[in-house]
Amino acid sequence: MTLIDIFNDRYEHLRTEDKKEAHRRGLWHRTFSALALNPAQRRILLQKKTPGRYSFDRPDYADITVGGHYHAGEDIPDGIREVHEELGLPVTYADLHPIGLRQTAVTLASDYVEREFQHWHLLPLEVDLEQIPLADAEVSGLADIDLDEAIALAADDRDSVPARYLSRSTDGLHHIEGALTRSELVPNYLALDQLYLRLFVAAQRYISGERTHLFW
Repeated sequence: MTLIDIFNDRYEHLRTEDKKEAHRRGLWHRTFSALALNPAQRRILLQKKTPGRYSFDRPDYADITVGGHYHAGEDIPDGIREVHEELGLPVTYADLHPIGLRQTAVTLASDYVEREFQHWHLLPLEVDLEQIPLADAEVSGLADIDLDEAIALAADDRDSVPARYLSRSTDGLHHIEGALTRSELVPNYLALDQLYLRLFVAAQRYISGERTHLFW
């Protein structure tokens, strides 16, 4: 059992609840999310989840780099734990650039309702794909793509873009060249509120030197 904090729709704390029960009943809770980018190389990382991590059938989407639930009693900076767990990198919360709060609600299955206050961040990483330990079994791999091409993909100007992949198998980590298609992106993040495009443009503005009012 993992206890998380439960809120009302105005982000006022109510109590704690088991995470699975919170999703089953559609209770408001908060999460941590971060998009990793390499400013020098103008590239971003997307995450591939290990199959079977959810009670519902979810294809092998290329999700945002890091994401997870805050445990009960954790404060906003404590979300850096997710970066340590999923990527295996020793970054601090001060290394992140917070870009805002997203309140969202979507039903993914009869027993899995997301009602979340999502705390979003940019995560600048001056590391190569080969330097990432990929620590968490929840993550099956990473897709490394050019930022401008990522924007074109999210804007529906391209159907696919070149990608470098870090993937895990039973005999270790592997690095391969391939392509990432638009169909591999989470549909809600494309159509509902264009989350991919908004995040990618925020990363582009960050790389260009903007540090304030990165509304996304």
